Amino acid sequence: MRKRKIIMLLLIGWLVPFLAFAQADSKRVTLRLQNATVKVFFDALHEQTGLNFVYNNEQAKELPPITLNVKDAKVSEVLDQVLGSTAFGYSIENNTVTLYKGNARQGEVKTVKGRVVDGNGDPLPGVNISIEGTKQGCTTNFNGEYTLKVPAQCRLVASFIGMETQTLAYNGQSQLNITMTEDSNVISEVVVDGYFTRKTEGFAGAVTTIKKEDLQKVHTGNIFTTLSALDAGFKITENNLAGSNPNALPDFTIRGRGSFQEGSSAPLFILDGFETTAQKVYDMDVNRIESITILKDASATILYGSRAANGVVVIETVKPKPGQLRVTYDFKPTVAIADLTDYDLMNASEKLEYERLAGLYDPVEGDLLTTYNRQQKYYNKYKNVLEGVDTDWLAQPVTNSFSQTHSILVEGGAENVIYSIDGYFDKNKGVMKKSGRDRYGLGFSLQYRIKDKIIIRNYASYSNTHAYDSPYGEFSTYAQANPYERPWASNGELAPTLTDGSPNPLYEANLPNRSNNDTEYFADELSADWIIGNGWRLIGQFRIEKGNTASDYYRSPLSSEFLTTERDPNDSEGQVWVPVDINERGQLVLGNGEYLNYSGKLTVNYNKQLDKHMLFFGGGAEINQQESSSHSFTATGFADDRYSDPAFAIQYLDNGRPGSSESTVRSMGFLANFNYIYDDRYFLDLSGRYDGSSQFGADRRWAPFWSVGGGWNVHEEHFWSTGSVLDLLKIRASYGVTGNQEFSAYQAQTMYQYQTGRLYNSSVPATLMGYGNPDLKWQNQYSTNIGLDLGLWKNRLSLTFNYYWKRTDGMLTTITVAPSLGFPQNSFTSNLGEISNRGWEVNLGASILRDPANDLEWRVNIQATQNKNKLTKINNQLRGLNDQNNQNDKIPGAVYEEGESLSAIKAVPSLGIDPATGQEIYVKKDGSLTYEWDAADKVLCGDTEPKVYGNISTNLYWKGWNLNAIFQYSVGGDTYNSTLAQRVEGANPTYNADRRVLNDRWTTPGQHALYRNIRDYEQNYISTRFVQRDNYLEFSSLSLSYDFPKAWINPYKISTLRLSFYANDLFHLSTVKQERGLDYPFARSFVFGLNFSI
Repeated sequence: MRKRKIIMLLLIGWLVPFLAFAQADSKRVTLRLQNATVKVFFDALHEQTGLNFVYNNEQAKELPPITLNVKDAKVSEVLDQVLGSTAFGYSIENNTVTLYKGNARQGEVKTVKGRVVDGNGDPLPGVNISIEGTKQGCTTNFNGEYTLKVPAQCRLVASFIGMETQTLAYNGQSQLNITMTEDSNVISEVVVDGYFTRKTEGFAGAVTTIKKEDLQKVHTGNIFTTLSALDAGFKITENNLAGSNPNALPDFTIRGRGSFQEGSSAPLFILDGFETTAQKVYDMDVNRIESITILKDASATILYGSRAANGVVVIETVKPKPGQLRVTYDFKPTVAIADLTDYDLMNASEKLEYERLAGLYDPVEGDLLTTYNRQQKYYNKYKNVLEGVDTDWLAQPVTNSFSQTHSILVEGGAENVIYSIDGYFDKNKGVMKKSGRDRYGLGFSLQYRIKDKIIIRNYASYSNTHAYDSPYGEFSTYAQANPYERPWASNGELAPTLTDGSPNPLYEANLPNRSNNDTEYFADELSADWIIGNGWRLIGQFRIEKGNTASDYYRSPLSSEFLTTERDPNDSEGQVWVPVDINERGQLVLGNGEYLNYSGKLTVNYNKQLDKHMLFFGGGAEINQQESSSHSFTATGFADDRYSDPAFAIQYLDNGRPGSSESTVRSMGFLANFNYIYDDRYFLDLSGRYDGSSQFGADRRWAPFWSVGGGWNVHEEHFWSTGSVLDLLKIRASYGVTGNQEFSAYQAQTMYQYQTGRLYNSSVPATLMGYGNPDLKWQNQYSTNIGLDLGLWKNRLSLTFNYYWKRTDGMLTTITVAPSLGFPQNSFTSNLGEISNRGWEVNLGASILRDPANDLEWRVNIQATQNKNKLTKINNQLRGLNDQNNQNDKIPGAVYEEGESLSAIKAVPSLGIDPATGQEIYVKKDGSLTYEWDAADKVLCGDTEPKVYGNISTNLYWKGWNLNAIFQYSVGGDTYNSTLAQRVEGANPTYNADRRVLNDRWTTPGQHALYRNIRDYEQNYISTRFVQRDNYLEFSSLSLSYDFPKAWINPYKISTLRLSFYANDLFHLSTVKQERGLDYPFARSFVFGLNFSI
């Protein structure tokens, strides 16, 4: 009996291959081909029979073009006809046809095993291992291991995101290990959007992916300026007031402004899948960042629904790696120098001469005392000039600052448990004395894997920030100080006042003034990732965050803020400074706040390839709650500046009392994404989200958002030959609707304010503060994007182009109502107004030199961007605000006119300065000329939005050396030159000013001058003379680094060692000559870097 069973098993084992062959061969084929390639031939067979074909692509090229005309033929008959006269044979096993050449044994199939690691020897999970020329393969497991059945002779291809693809010959061995190296030129294969990871082949959205290696080439000390240098579409609006102040958060946009007034145009920030603030991103350790993905259009941002209108910045941090204990340390000391090259101030003698020409010392007919006083003032100042007094006031509040950043990462773990500890300390000193921003943080990550199916991760972190402003005050105070004044008295001590009796700004800086802000927060993120199988995956995430803030602002009672001027009894034109009432001297403002945020989401996705069809589905739900509260008070009246405790204050601020506020916002959303790819050539992408939020009216609390996109991977078409220069040609388009909810809480609700200073029948009354709007809803943005991606000659030349059009509808604006209705604010919030943005983005990259044999590559990238915005619909409130701005005669206000740009400039036309009188000649709307300025004559004369702006970067790599330079440019924009308007023509002769005030002002009849009469120092008016074309070029970043060869450092137990140098903001060339950094100067910084791993 037992022998019979054995015989039966042997017979079955012997017959199975024949049965499989017979079953496969029973399939019938009808084909008609003319000079077809082997790939086209096998694809046609696969489509009709479902059989898989395994062959060596290089060997198959030896086959001649295939011409065939068969009808209802067996597979074996077709293969015999094609291969009969060649040196190739075939075998059919398990629905797979294997093509072989020469003496390879028919039907021989081998099993190969191996392990895939990176350059450091760490395993790489998820590496694709395939047989060259086929779609047959597998992926490595968590330990980097793989097992694959292959023909006895073939070539294996190993590919992984961010790594160079490896192709290895297989000759029948049982073990084949693979080591992969990083590829800096690889085209990103996936897009990380914060919810799912999607293949670029089927992604229709407009994105920019910035990798860790890119961030290491630029170190500006500010992650946002780094992003702007790497992607021109992330535009930072230069803040001419704040300059390089480390405590000033820059203003940035993606693809133009999408709102005004109550709305915000800043993008949404996502950190490891959860929403975070720009301030936290600004303060985080850059070394923790693995990648940054900037999502720009509706197809890319749609999964964020109501929060996505202004773009989304997705940040992924470094995840711990398994293996033996590793320590990575990064140290970057920085030296910063104030950039004062845009200041061209008068020296002591020039300033005194300007005052004389301005008429400050002219004799007064019939008033000998005033004449004498004027002459005495002049000679006192002239005496100082003769004695060599020429104080460099600009140098007094600034210093060459030294900053330092330390970052450390400890990681390791066994097969199932991986851990990491990260920490950083950043002491960022500003170039204004005693200003800076100190940050430190600590994080702990733990990852546990259960049977290769479930991964549980937890990351806990703590962060602390201490920001302190300079006690030296605003930099413009020193730019206005007269150089013939001595800040120090004869005894060497700082004088409280200068010779004219005005406060000495250096004395003010040495008072115990302070302005500090402290923030600390703790966060914990827990996630579970379950790989269910058969393409299904379930991910649950939860985050809790608690933070505290504190502010401390103190001004000494001896500060000049508490001085007022009175007429000098001994000088009819003079004035003296006297202190205010003691109850008002000195001020202390204390505030504190706390917040608690909860976020949770559950997502499921399905990924499956069925022959030529690739399907992806993702769905999920998300819930958020944000609670915050704050308290503050202002105390005044300090008798002694040594005692700044609130107990020493005399009173609260006049008519003031302690204040507090609280806010709670809850939101919930459901999302779904479906992606279909056919044969890697055509794809369709559908996404939707349904959001609800407590911020909106009861009648509009929920809203749907959606997008549709598609594209064509032209490079995957069969008509492209294998040796084509074309690596990538992708055409894509998308359309969708997203929203924006960046506004304060409770604007949809009716609010009351308690009148704590009053009592009614022994109770505290409440008065109506604001009227609610139950119809208040999200701003809707309708976005269209058409894009093209091109890669040639193995990515030696690459091009990305996007054209977009965005229309924002229902913009949040304030509606004014009659005071008789009883609203203290006389307004409520509603959805009115519409704005559109159109533009394009181009990114062109080229490898000028590429020599892998000598480890050499030189690459150049050029980015260009254009955006034009237009206000297409406004309400009466905006028209009223526009009329109010139009009456402004000092600086151009915002323009709110239908059909015009939000960044337009309006001014009264000017013909320049009349040579006969030194007065400005204005052009009225009827064309007549006048000396009288009239706001009604304003016309549109410029736009601050440039016609094109972008970056030019170059990178040279050779044998471990890496040289990188980035230039930023802007062409075609306009600006209102406030230096000319306020510091040249509108200059007050009692203060120092730009040298042009002396050299270019009108002084005598018949003189052709750029600026009006030097004796006319009354207020200047807005005119087209001060609107100038602002074209500029900045050398924003230069870096040089060297990675030591492993052969040099490995004997010392060092895995990696890098030395680097960075220089930032080396020069700024502009067609506009104006002072930059008015409240805080700009700076150049020089950074040294040391990074090593052991």
